[in-house]
Amino acid sequence: MIRNTYLDIAENDLEYLESVLKTGSRYYNQLSVQAQQVAEKYLKGYLERLAVDEDVSDLLRKHNMKRIASRLNELYPRLGLDTVGLAYLTDFYFDARYPGDDFYTVTEEELKKCLAVMYDTVGRLREMEDMAGTDSK
Repeated sequence: MIRNTYLDIAENDLEYLESVLKTGSRYYNQLSVQAQQVAEKYLKGYLERLAVDEDVSDLLRKHNMKRIASRLNELYPRLGLDTVGLAYLTDFYFDARYPGDDFYTVTEEELKKCLAVMYDTVGRLREMEDMAGTDSK
């Protein structure tokens, strides 16, 4: 059973994504959206966990990973989240999912970039807990 937290759902989403990637799936649009979702949920989970003394509900309700990452980078400057890469990844949330003028067909190379941004974000956030314990600023 998945617990009802951003981090637990993010872990579940990551496991799902990795299991689909192992199959060799070429559904790049769906995979890029899943990578975006994993990164977003990790960011929100760590923001919720670390910014306990402030109201972050506005950031948690929106899909702006660049803003969430910027806030986490302010709290922990050594974290160094890639806000440019996360802005790139954010675009896939809408553009790879919905019809319209901005609809986009994701290539294999673009998926690789999405995955790289996602794994970089997840890795930095996982390592951050160690940094937070020893050096919060």
